[in-house]
Parts: sequence; structure tokens; C-alpha cells
Amino acid sequence: MLTGDEVSELVSNARKKYKLELDPKIYFRKVKGEHGTYFAIKMIKGRCIFLNKEELCRIYESRPVLCKLYPVIDVDVIDERCPMANRLSKNEIAILKKRYEDEVDEGIQAEKTFMFV
Repeated sequence: MLTGDEVSELVSNARKKYKLELDPKIYFRKVKGEHGTYFAIKMIKGRCIFLNKEELCRIYESRPVLCKLYPVIDVDVIDERCPMANRLSKNEIAILKKRYEDEVDEGIQAEKTFMFV
């Protein structure tokens, strides 16, 4: 999940760094939560829309904070399906969890359920 400001920043940074014009209507889905409206990066067949055929991120240097913190997906939750989840040390995971707590929007952290609109 991203805030509107994070989407704007991502679009701007991708334009500067990669010369990509990212139309938010194409790349993001609007999501409603109890604490606000957010945006989710679209997935295609279970894959992030920004992954290329080689499974590399096309906007890596502009990626949002949640992508930088992956496989941590919540303060106390790790995506075990991620190959890196078992390669990172407990200390590295703890650092990512702390960063999640410090860097992810408070509204997003407080949400329990998101509904696509």
C-alpha cells in the first residue's frame, strides 16, 4: 500500500531516473481503508507490474519504501514465500521491522483491512 504522496513521488522519480511515464491509473489500484484511501501496485498473474521478464524491478532505484523493506510486510509479519526470508539473519529482519515501524505511513500501519475500489 502507498499513500497518494508516495505514488506521486514514485511517478516523479521514475520519470527522472528511468524516463518512464507511469500513469497512476494503469499502474496502481485505489484501495479504501478505515483510516484513508491508499494505492496498491497492480499485480499481473501474481507478479508486480514493475517486474520485467527476468524478474528484475524496472524501477528499482525509485521503488517505494515497502518494496525496500520486503520481505517484511508488517511490523511482525514476514512473507515466507520470499526467497530472501530464509537468507536474512535475525538481526537483518529486526532492522527491517524497525524501519517498517519508523518509515511506513502510520495510517497504513493502523489498517486491518483494505478494500479495492
